[in-house]
Amino acid sequence: MRMTQEVKPLGINRIGIVGLGLIGGSLAKAIHTRTDIKEIVAVDKDEASLKKAEEEGVIVRSSRDDLSILSGCEIVILCAPVDVIKNMQEDLSKLNIGMITDVGSVKQPVVDAIRLPNFVGGHPMAGSERYGYACSNGSLFENALYVICLPEYSEVSANTLQKFEELIRAIGAIPMRMTAKEHDERVAAVSHLPHIVASSLSLLMANRDDGALSRMAAGGFRDITRIASSNAKLWAGITENSKEALLPILDDYISTLTLWKEALEKGDSSELEKLFAQGAIYRDHLDINLRGALEASATLNVHVEDKPGELARITAILGKGNINIRNINIRNFRTYEGGQVSLLLGTTKEAVEAYALLKEAGYVCD
Repeated sequence: MRMTQEVKPLGINRIGIVGLGLIGGSLAKAIHTRTDIKEIVAVDKDEASLKKAEEEGVIVRSSRDDLSILSGCEIVILCAPVDVIKNMQEDLSKLNIGMITDVGSVKQPVVDAIRLPNFVGGHPMAGSERYGYACSNGSLFENALYVICLPEYSEVSANTLQKFEELIRAIGAIPMRMTAKEHDERVAAVSHLPHIVASSLSLLMANRDDGALSRMAAGGFRDITRIASSNAKLWAGITENSKEALLPILDDYISTLTLWKEALEKGDSSELEKLFAQGAIYRDHLDINLRGALEASATLNVHVEDKPGELARITAILGKGNINIRNINIRNFRTYEGGQVSLLLGTTKEAVEAYALLKEAGYVCD
């Protein structure tokens, strides 16, 4: 059911989405609930996703392979993998579409392949290791940067671009313009490299695991390698398309690791302390109110007594504070003893707010 509050009038009647996965599905839900756009049509090979979106009233019409339903759309958003998008120019050129954009996390290969006068590159800096329409969420783009890359060949009018930016703001995101080259260099550093690092750490531990190692890695190691659970096929395609920008960043990362290795070999404690401090200073100055290319999350551990209603009370307190709990894990419970509830929250800011609310209610948190 369409929300009746905070609906943004945009002067757009019809939008098309190609690909109803995590990003495409989340865009459809956000547009449906937060704007006055009357028609959202979708194309996706997964019939179950299309059926679910129609049952929820998110889209009004769909097709598994017929792109002609996109004709007449003021904006079409391509949410397919980058390698698929790169081969869509011929089919898209035959359709009557106002503006075409995409959500690919690599921009230069896309703007080089889709050389249509009505094309504008785009990338919402939000995501998750989860995938598929079932995991989509209309609030995914809250406080996320949404990069717009206007190709030199684009003939999209300033008025259309303004409407697109208004749409971006309406779904809770923040538009930011830059060139495709600038985008790719920056995203390679903050998104593509971390995925390689997380997967490398997991692979390293897998090769060294003697059975006990996996049990010891269940805590912090599991948290910092969370994005290694991402879709392997999808990320192989992303990193391959990101190669030109990613390889220099990988070289820089290897050089940085070498600094740590050399400091350890020399027993240089002052150099180690400096490296740790420099990393901490940069991280501590990052804006906690913005979402980046990686899904933000923060864990809050709450110590509870073993008695009925405790979990319901905690969720009620946070619900009243408008704090969304993404996941709950109950740890170390024994009969008649206390235990620990681990709450996965969206951001560090939400974790701080949740800490204050639960502390005030008498809970011990860390």
